[in-house]
This record gives sequence, structure tokens and C-alpha cells, in this order.
Amino acid sequence: WYQRRVRDPIISCLAGGRNKLVAAKAYEFLNAQINPAGLKIETPMTIRDVHKNEIPLWVRSMGGFAVVKNPYSNAGQGVWTITSPKELNEFMKIDHHYEQFIVQSLVGNYKWSSNSTAGQFFHVGTVPDKNNKIYVADLRMMVHWHATKKAWRPLVLYARRAREPLVEEIPPGSSSWDILGTNLSVKEGEEWTTETSRLLLMDQKDFNRLGMGLDDLIMAFIQTVMSAVAIDSLAARILKGENFNLDLFSSLDKDDALIKEIL
Repeated sequence: WYQRRVRDPIISCLAGGRNKLVAAKAYEFLNAQINPAGLKIETPMTIRDVHKNEIPLWVRSMGGFAVVKNPYSNAGQGVWTITSPKELNEFMKIDHHYEQFIVQSLVGNYKWSSNSTAGQFFHVGTVPDKNNKIYVADLRMMVHWHATKKAWRPLVLYARRAREPLVEEIPPGSSSWDILGTNLSVKEGEEWTTETSRLLLMDQKDFNRLGMGLDDLIMAFIQTVMSAVAIDSLAARILKGENFNLDLFSSLDKDDALIKEIL
């Protein structure tokens, strides 16, 4: 047997793999290049480089519904779904370490989704269960570059559903994150655990509850590959050989708190 260490270089994280702010710019750069071919990385309407005091203005412009993200968190942390003045006020009370945020249009029920320049989008949900309930779900696809065949290939495919069903009206006092958030990581006290009951594996019958066809899976593969190419291309611009282009990176990400951490 042998042991092989698999790791991502830090530059791939900084250039968008773990930096949602820079990722949004990487997608825009690639979209400009591939637009003549009729291709596009599909994303929600995204407002970048937003300071905390601007956030209520952007939420209001989207009809009172939005998603606010700390660009550097993962595993479902640092994401706030805003569907009411109460949720917005709770977010504004938090003392945030970083200075930059991104604000995206919220895709929820057709009665409570963001208004955006591209129109209004909403979840159709999973196939109804025996109680006639539908859930928000997402599809996750991992791809890899086949060095021998010099081609991208799918590697892993799975899905996750939200904790609570998708409803027409959010009950007073309820958390919109429980209805919209699909991340499986949950903090219990000081420990992190995973709610595997909401995991939908492709080789199990529950996967059919997504109601997806082959065309959907092909589109997921194309979108995933284009996103990986966009981040990889920007990473190659930021890191030339052994030289990290700090001037370029700091112009892409103007967050002084993050720059201090890098230095």
C-alpha cells in the first residue's frame, strides 16, 4: 500500500476556492471571454466589495430579501439569509472581523424571493414526500483533470436538502436559514457534527427526489468545470512562478483585515 498526500495550493483558495469575493470577479472575467461562444457561469445577482453600513441599502433594493456572506468562511458559516427586518437587525448587531461582504439575491419561495435585474427566481423544491412537503436542495459535483486524457471528468456527485420544508409563508419567529440552508455541518456546544440524514447520495433511491434529469446533470458538469477554470485562470495571474502579486490581489480584494493576515 502507499499513502498519497492530496492538497490544494493556498493560491487556489485565495483566488476564489475559499474566497467568494474574488471568485465572483473570476467568474465575471471568464464570462466576458466565453460569452461569444454562448456560455456563461450562472450566479445569483452579486454585489461585491460591500461595507457593513451599506448592506441595509442593498437588502432594501432587492425587495427586503437577500443573502449576505462573509467572503472567507465555509461549511455554511458566515452566511446570513435575510427575509425580515428582524433577521437584518440581528446581522447588523454582530461585530464582524472582516470589512468586506458580498450581497446576493435570495432564491426562496415564489412569494419571498429577491427582485433582481435578471428577474425573480425561486426554488421548485424536491419531489413532494408522503406528507406533500417539498424541500430546498442543492446538487454538488466535484470534477478532476485527467492528465492522461487531458480532459475534465466528473468525480463525485451528491446532494443535500434543507432542514425544514419550503413554505409559502415563513412562520413568525422561524429561521429562514433552516428553510434555505443545505449545509450539513452543525455545531452542538463546542463540537461540530454532520447531519447525514439530509445527505442525498447518488446511489440511493432518495436521490430521485431531486427530480433531476440527465440534462440537469450535464449542465451541472459544465458549470462546475467553467467555475474551476475561472478560478484557476485568476490564480495563475496572481501567482507568477514563485512570486505572489500582492498589488493585484489587494486590488481585487480590498479588505485590509485579510491583507494583514496574509502578510
